[in-house]
This record gives sequence, structure tokens and C-alpha cells, in this order.
Amino acid sequence: METLENKIDFAVVFSVIHANPNGDPLNGNRPRTNYDSMGEVSDVCIKRKIRNRLMEAGHSIFVQADDNKLDDYLILRSRAEGALKKEQWKDA
Repeated sequence: METLENKIDFAVVFSVIHANPNGDPLNGNRPRTNYDSMGEVSDVCIKRKIRNRLMEAGHSIFVQADDNKLDDYLILRSRAEGALKKEQWKDA
């Protein structure tokens, strides 16, 4: 797995017509909007969309969604142990 050595900043701009890009689970999954009734997408949603797209392109992703997993790990620690040498986890 490759590790980034430098921070990368970027902006995401996309448009949605007649769809719900990021439903609010605390509000009946209705679209998130600001005070001007403009749609908003949470940072968590954007990160998930990017991770899913990278997985589709064949990249390894540590934090995988339950409905889009490429392995059988149930917890992140197990995934880390599978990717790293087990000796590093003996004293953890």
C-alpha cells in the first residue's frame, strides 16, 4: 500500500439534478440544505464518495463501507493486522 508523504488539498464541485446526494438520517433522509435552501453535502459524504471511486479504480482503501467491502474484516484493527506484520500488534 502506498503512503502519501505530503498533504494534498483539493476542491470538489459537482451538480445534482432531481437527486439526493447526501440525505440527513436525522431528518427522514431528506436532502441537507443550508438556510438559503441550497443543498449541502457533508465532508464525510465527499470522503466516502472519493474512497468508493478509488476502490472501483483498484486502489487499496483502509476505511471501507460495510456495503462496499472488498474483504471479510469486521473491524479496522483486523484489517490493519492483515496489512501489517502481526508482531507490531503483540504489545498494543
